[in-house]
Amino acid sequence: MSAPDSAPPRTPVVPVAKRPAPLSTAQARLWFVHTSRRPTAEYNLQVALLLRGRPDVDALVGAIHRLVRRHEPLRTVVEPRADGPPVQRVPADGPPTVDHRPAAPGTDPMERAVATATEELRHVFDLEHEPPLRVRLAALGDADGAVVLVLTLHHLAFDGWSTAILLRELAEDLGRGGVPELPAPKVSYSDYAWWERETLERERESLLRHWRTALAGVQELELPTDRPGHGVGGAVGTVQHEVSPATVQRLRAVAARAGTSSFAVALAAWFAVLGRYSGQRDFVVGTPVSGRTDLALEPLIGCFVNTLCLRSALRPDEPFVELVRRTHRTLADALAHQALPFEELVRALGPDRRNDRNPLFRAFCSGVDAPPSLELDGLECEFVAPEYELSRFDLNATFLLGGPRPMLRLDYSRTLFDDATGADLAARLGVFLDWAVSRPDRAVRDVAWMTPAERRRILDTLKGEDLG
Repeated sequence: MSAPDSAPPRTPVVPVAKRPAPLSTAQARLWFVHTSRRPTAEYNLQVALLLRGRPDVDALVGAIHRLVRRHEPLRTVVEPRADGPPVQRVPADGPPTVDHRPAAPGTDPMERAVATATEELRHVFDLEHEPPLRVRLAALGDADGAVVLVLTLHHLAFDGWSTAILLRELAEDLGRGGVPELPAPKVSYSDYAWWERETLERERESLLRHWRTALAGVQELELPTDRPGHGVGGAVGTVQHEVSPATVQRLRAVAARAGTSSFAVALAAWFAVLGRYSGQRDFVVGTPVSGRTDLALEPLIGCFVNTLCLRSALRPDEPFVELVRRTHRTLADALAHQALPFEELVRALGPDRRNDRNPLFRAFCSGVDAPPSLELDGLECEFVAPEYELSRFDLNATFLLGGPRPMLRLDYSRTLFDDATGADLAARLGVFLDWAVSRPDRAVRDVAWMTPAERRRILDTLKGEDLG
């Protein structure tokens, strides 16, 4: 990739008086998707908790109300304009509507919590007329007085980074009984939208030059699928593969040797597996970036995330550790040029922009931190994982390498892939990662990716042929 272009120093994000603010580029991207096809629940996110210990429902509602008051995206609606692009309309503060319907029927508390959360996740937001947050406090009606707290949010107002902020502020608010109230952030999301617009006006051309050079001549990833078509928006399947502590330890050792992060090692393995699966060497994988490039943005709830395009450029004869080093450089270069919104890159490179597929890449990769520890005023809390039902990518590898249970998760489009294919690919990725980090000086093409059971089947078949 080319050397980073020099850019003028950025001015910090500061409060501005101009209202209404434009949509941020992330919001504009999501609004375009929302209005260009039949609205779906594809871009819903969720924070759901099973709370035991007879939680104080009024205190919970009060803490959520104060959270919404501090973070304007949680009550923002989109206002289309006949004479220009849409803007953010931030209604005056008011308590959020809380749905108190009981939890889904059943006997197991967690199963009921998951069913309740999944039910809420299917809600399709009307982004012009309702806030992008739905709150449900559903009692289980058991002897413990347990409730399920479900906060369902449209991506327009929320991202992965926001989850930790939301949980931390709820815990702090409940711990002090809401008095004194937590201070509001020093800048707002509207301030950020104005700042982002001004920053892009100064840096757009140099950023476009970089990305045109970085992605020149790259080919689309052609995945062998069980069925033709495009997977975005269809049913999603998920496979989880546990990563052993020994593999995680070796992975970190490879990262230290290469002077990079654990995620770069995992991404290099995903590059290699996709290359072997597709028969291609040069393709693009998408990855998310937080987009909070100014310290003032770190305490804000909102959608700041951007998508970066990472080019594989595989060399099968090189040692795996060298692929890791090159992947590190690719990541660092992309992060240095992350300010260009993904949709502007799409427009600049001019690919097919049909709404039923992702432009520029078909596979995605992300690293996820361990879930934050959570204490809500003495309550027993468990995270509830809803069942996401719609795919955003053909393939999406997520690596959770911290916490007590390291694992990789593969989401795949059931429109394209059978469940057996998804499970097989996840297993191959796990095997490749195990072998690659245990022998990082081995050439990429020589790293094993077959499971022991698969090797036995092949050997048995060969023996049978010899006997025949």
